[in-house]
Amino acid sequence: MFHHFHSESHAPKPGSIDSQGFRRLVLHLQESFNLLPAEVFLDKALSGSLEPDDVVLTFDDALKSQVDVALPVLEEISLTAVFNVYSSVFSGEPDPLEIYADFRAIAFDSFPGFWQDFRAVSVAQFPGETARLDSEYPLDYLSNFSFYSEEERQFRFLRDALLGPSSYRVVMDEMIARSTYDLDSRIGLLWMNKAELSRIAGVGHTVGLHSHTHPTRMSALSRENQKREYALNFEWIVSELGVTPTVVAHPCGDYSKETLEILESLGIRVGFRSSLTYGRYHSLLEIPRQDHAVLMKELALL
Repeated sequence: MFHHFHSESHAPKPGSIDSQGFRRLVLHLQESFNLLPAEVFLDKALSGSLEPDDVVLTFDDALKSQVDVALPVLEEISLTAVFNVYSSVFSGEPDPLEIYADFRAIAFDSFPGFWQDFRAVSVAQFPGETARLDSEYPLDYLSNFSFYSEEERQFRFLRDALLGPSSYRVVMDEMIARSTYDLDSRIGLLWMNKAELSRIAGVGHTVGLHSHTHPTRMSALSRENQKREYALNFEWIVSELGVTPTVVAHPCGDYSKETLEILESLGIRVGFRSSLTYGRYHSLLEIPRQDHAVLMKELALL
């Protein structure tokens, strides 16, 4: 299979990159690779004609920063990209993970500071689960995500493998309650609205699936719940945007063979992972990507 040749850039996260930085990133990709419009990249993928240096820009989560930072640059250079959106944010049920990420960025100067506080609250609230971190944490956990520090990998293992979604929310909600973080004012700054997403679809960008509620471990859900995640996502895009998605980005890069079968049944033909490692099923639904954080780090060294 060809897919291991390709690197795609994830969405800029709030506060992580400005328009000038994004313009530098795009220029770097144009100089170093064959940066293609979304529709050209997808057509070449489906026809099996992608070349080793063919790349495309992909953006996940329908973040407001993508409208404010990335879209003007894309319009300047007449380049289209793939925007993978999860639909609960447009249904009044935004994913708390993005809120929590914003809280980390606003309330803490560095990730180690957040990790220290997070672990302290976790010990107080869930001592048994947190104690397992020292004995059960695999040293190679998420090692294929080179942009994660050791503390970030430990945090994600505690969050996803030991605490789970409900307990994680308890810890984060308590941390927010103890802070001066203004939740109500920040929510309106995190995601684009439906009109902005409709504009993106209307000017030729590709809109793809990213599930309904953005679970961090899709493969841990039952087949029925996985199907619901993607069916609701698919139906919202069709009914509200008037486009039929054929692309997916796997939330947190997690999926199973069942996931791919469900996506194929919905007519999804191209999918993106969250790292540059091989997909175990060697399909077009597992095209590797590179996170923009890695590329920006490389640019800083140029």
